[in-house]
Amino acid sequence: MNLREKIKNLIEKEIEKMGYQLKGVEIKEKKRAKEVIITVDKKGGITVEDCAKISNQIDPILEKENLFKSRWYLIVSSPGI
Repeated sequence: MNLREKIKNLIEKEIEKMGYQLKGVEIKEKKRAKEVIITVDKKGGITVEDCAKISNQIDPILEKENLFKSRWYLIVSSPGI
């Protein structure tokens, strides 16, 4: 299982419990850190507040798993942003 799939498996149920749908997981390599980009959606669309709420919920899950050996940043976005 690759890292993207592992992240998806860790967070998908939690996101669904919150009433959202996970649309994608992307990992981008940057010079100083990795970006973990989580794309979510729901009927009626996603607000910035929704993104913050989801981020606050899933960040501890990812931190606990200690998946990265270097710095990383979590970005929660919608398909329309």
